[in-house]
Amino acid sequence: MDEQFLSPIEVAEILQVKKNTVYEMIKRGDLKATKMGKQFRIARNDLYEYMGISPEAESAENIVICGQDQLLDVLCSLYNEQSDGKTQVYRSPMGSYSGLYRMYQNENYVATCHMWDGKTDTYNLSYIERMLPGEQVAVFHLLKRWQGLYVREGNPKNIQEFTDLTREDVRMINREKGSGIRIFIDEMCKKLEIDSDKLRGYEDEASSHMIAATNVLRGSADVAIGIEKVASQMQGLDFIPLKQESYDIVFRKKDLKRSEFQKLLNIIRSDEFKSEAETMSGYDVSEMGKQLW
Repeated sequence: MDEQFLSPIEVAEILQVKKNTVYEMIKRGDLKATKMGKQFRIARNDLYEYMGISPEAESAENIVICGQDQLLDVLCSLYNEQSDGKTQVYRSPMGSYSGLYRMYQNENYVATCHMWDGKTDTYNLSYIERMLPGEQVAVFHLLKRWQGLYVREGNPKNIQEFTDLTREDVRMINREKGSGIRIFIDEMCKKLEIDSDKLRGYEDEASSHMIAATNVLRGSADVAIGIEKVASQMQGLDFIPLKQESYDIVFRKKDLKRSEFQKLLNIIRSDEFKSEAETMSGYDVSEMGKQLW
């Protein structure tokens, strides 16, 4: 792949962040950049590295699944073990919103999402319809899982519900914009008419469930919101369930006419994949593979 460079504005559009955020990422050393004259330029491969995408994943033969759940790594492994080598499946750790946006902009992308609509109390379909205008898509259910509050063992501040995040003695850590958890937090604030300015720590963001949980464990935050599975893997954390969410996967219908995408769907619906998922705590996979749309 020839070296291609992007401007900070172009990177901001891809990552769905403000241009100033890109400059801050460069300053912190999170994102590699090259000074060309008076301007910064970011190599496309360095951006892929930051996003967790290998350059090979962008090949026309390969498929990229956007999402952060560890079960997607199992899905990729099962596919690649059965692959003839021509097509490989990669995972990019993008959040729900960013994954759908990326899917809309690019071929060979598949998105996963867990986006709660507070107005209808439903998951994903209303967002998919709005964010993929004109696209004929098929949506399949992967699993249900609980999201809730991460607190330190023993719950020293007696945090029991979402509204406790407004207390002056409680500091939270938020998730990045575009993640399903961030959407849930913002939708809950809207539904309960809570001003986000009243949430101490709202501006502090973690880029994954694990990082959010670690901040609580270390005491830099009193509470975070994430999925049950991560809390069960970390000694010293308690989990207080808030809502069971639906985690679904989105394909273009035209892609499902191609054998490599049909093979991916067949694996999702296979007993082997379901059995692998059942060994992982915190998942309800009773309706895995069911077509929702």
